[in-house]
Amino acid sequence: MCLIVYKSFSLFLLYILSFTPIMALGIDVGGTKICVVVVDGKEILEKKQYRTPKKEVIPAIRSIIQNYEEDKIGLAVPCYLRDSICKGAPNVKSLEGKRLRDYFRDAYIINDAAAMAYGEYVLRDEQYEPLLLISLGTGVGGGLVIHGKPYKGKGSGMEIGHIKGFSGRRCDCGKIGCLETVLGGKYVENLKERYIKAKNGDKESLTFFENYGVTLARGIAPAIQLLDPEIIVFGGSVSEAYRFFFPSLKNELRNLLSFITPEDILFGRAKDFCSAAFGAAVLAEGHERRL
Repeated sequence: MCLIVYKSFSLFLLYILSFTPIMALGIDVGGTKICVVVVDGKEILEKKQYRTPKKEVIPAIRSIIQNYEEDKIGLAVPCYLRDSICKGAPNVKSLEGKRLRDYFRDAYIINDAAAMAYGEYVLRDEQYEPLLLISLGTGVGGGLVIHGKPYKGKGSGMEIGHIKGFSGRRCDCGKIGCLETVLGGKYVENLKERYIKAKNGDKESLTFFENYGVTLARGIAPAIQLLDPEIIVFGGSVSEAYRFFFPSLKNELRNLLSFITPEDILFGRAKDFCSAAFGAAVLAEGHERRL
């Protein structure tokens, strides 16, 4: 009799636990800041930001992890990843060449823009896809959610910031002419100041963001033509200037796209400035495997 009761209780406990969300820690490593969230299911319980160290960033990530007790950890990194090896990280060079699995054995590791795309997909109740994410920050990144999952390619797909032909300037990836050399905060001077001036009606700054939108349209038009996304989301710090560059971007897309018009697409800004950390945490919880 006792054995039957014990088994019944054990099954009941497993049933309850199967519906109990597991809290997860999400960490997004950016060129200037590290964003950290604690997630319960799809709810953000805690959110913090830290400055990205100029030298070694791995000890900083380890220190953050030690401050939390969550077993599930999602780590979003600005790397071209292949088998957890960071093949290239132009904006956080201390990660380059590192096999991240050796340092963060239990973490779910993903490219930061892919994590942001998935985070934005979940924050929109998983309603819109394909979802194309354009991250405009220190550099320029791209992410895609299709069939309910982040697209990764063989490691890190959608490196839209390293499409060539946009300048004669050498990118920190080592090649010349990358899109991010004309749009990324690392390369374009005084972006934050221009944004503040644009808010105050400064004509020169407004013209700057008008031209920014045209260039951005030329950079993302091939991806739109190929992917035919339902929604395009702009994230990253430069997306704060969305209302200043979006009109010219939309107008230029009308000139560049065939069969697709901007009116066919939903556009918007990221719903949360820590959506990459959120996406990484949700993936670490195992949400992707339940789809």
